[in-house]
Amino acid sequence: MTLQKRQAIKAIILLLFASFIFILHQSGDMKHFIHPNYLHFSQFASVIFLILFFFQVPRIFRPLEAEYDHSLCGPWGCQHEEEGSSLKMILSIGIISIPLLTGFMMPYKTFGAEEALKRGIQYSGLDHQLSSGIELATGCIKSLMTQPLIRLDHTGFTEYMGMISEYPEVFEGKEIEIEGFIAEDQFMSKREKVIARFQVTHCVADAHASGFILENSDEFDLMNNTWVRIKGTLKVKEENQQYIPVINVKAVENIDTPQNPYIFS
Repeated sequence: MTLQKRQAIKAIILLLFASFIFILHQSGDMKHFIHPNYLHFSQFASVIFLILFFFQVPRIFRPLEAEYDHSLCGPWGCQHEEEGSSLKMILSIGIISIPLLTGFMMPYKTFGAEEALKRGIQYSGLDHQLSSGIELATGCIKSLMTQPLIRLDHTGFTEYMGMISEYPEVFEGKEIEIEGFIAEDQFMSKREKVIARFQVTHCVADAHASGFILENSDEFDLMNNTWVRIKGTLKVKEENQQYIPVINVKAVENIDTPQNPYIFS
């Protein structure tokens, strides 16, 4: 029996992938990367990697009579193999190993103010058309209008945020409560402090930030990238020929970063 070094390397990589995904699930960190609806897919992938590992193990050891003369071979290739195969092996294993190296060795952090400003914060995507907005008012809008306080939490955040952003004048004067991180958007006509949260559709790669401009933020001690709970009144502001909702802040409460800071839609 001879030890096949390259086959052993492949087996180790498969085992590390299975272990890495398993560790993320056990620690609960996997939900910081993908939508909860897809967690079972990553669990399935971990099992597949483990099965492939067990299939790979027998290839590590082979009978001598079934082998070439490997006395002059290194771990990355042999003289009797096709020219260039060693380089291909190094490149393929190197590329495959990058996710493992970054996953095990580099710390990660959840998206915050810095990432929101780089990606851009969404306040409103529609032009000002109040009359058509009233005509298109849905049951969700009517329900929100009957509430004394609009509370934007994990439940209904995406839907409520969309409605308020599309028809800001409909909700002008309504009381609102929202939790999020503070960011200072220098891309507005003047530097504005905003409260925002990241929404994730599939995974953090498609995460986008949505939020509200804070009209009287200078009256409060709002530090960049800190998490707060804000209560205030919705107003409307014209920015770049669009009407967007803003919050006139009445009360600010500092809070800890949520265990899961993303909103999954």
